[in-house]
Amino acid sequence: MFDTIVQNFHKLVEQSKDPWFWFGLAGNTIFFGRFLLQWIVSERAGRSVVPRAFWYMSLTGAAILFVYAFHRVDAVFVLGQSVGFFVYIRNLVLLARAGAATSAAA
Repeated sequence: MFDTIVQNFHKLVEQSKDPWFWFGLAGNTIFFGRFLLQWIVSERAGRSVVPRAFWYMSLTGAAILFVYAFHRVDAVFVLGQSVGFFVYIRNLVLLARAGAATSAAA
């Protein structure tokens, strides 16, 4: 069992030498950052808030992870990331419409 742990650790170290590893890690970092952002903004407001940046970070993180998953030829990962695009883009469209309606009313 210890040998397996050591072998897996060496595999992880080898993976870290691949630029694709860092690309995928960047996507995961952006994806995690959106939750951190949402939490901080909500705490400051004292209520649940989903800022516009959350949706941009969602879209960016999903795009990076989609490319990474495609490179890895992982169909489950590709499908999982591609579905989110519709939700993220739709929320940005709704926010843009709300902003345009507010500007028109003013």
